[in-house]
Amino acid sequence: MGILNIFSLLFIGSAFIAQSNAGINRFLPMWCVDLHATPFLIAPYNSTKDAMQACVEFPSCIGFKKTSDSGYLLLHQLTGYVFNETCKDFYLWDKTGGKTFPNQANPYETVILFAIFLYGECPAGFDIEGSLCRGNIDIISEDRCYTFPSYMNPQHDGTSCYVLQKQTVITSWT
Repeated sequence: MGILNIFSLLFIGSAFIAQSNAGINRFLPMWCVDLHATPFLIAPYNSTKDAMQACVEFPSCIGFKKTSDSGYLLLHQLTGYVFNETCKDFYLWDKTGGKTFPNQANPYETVILFAIFLYGECPAGFDIEGSLCRGNIDIISEDRCYTFPSYMNPQHDGTSCYVLQKQTVITSWT
């Protein structure tokens, strides 16, 4: 629990800002968190500022990762995260508009949720099926399915990955 309290102070107190034609965009350093995200297969950027500006221009970008002293790769398709006390290399684009919910597990869960559900009620590559989101095995493997946070109730039946819809998660936090 101590790491969560320390992380909360670091998380709330720092953000990197990028300008775009639509306004100001916040990128939050994820100091103690490794993000399960896919890097874009494009050349790395040479500075934090360049990576932020490039991310703002890509609709599916959710943030970026520092890969060397002066190298950054853009990220997309976030599925989840793990705590890692030594990690300082991930930056997540805050697309929450300042929203938080009283019963979310910790201060950054809303930022994670909005990055996973970038386009609507289901993660990228998933379709609405009843009250759930479904992604087939060609899009998301069983191993990757279980990297989604537990509050999304990830399940894999051998051919598809199922997770809760965004609004279902938000409702459980209110």
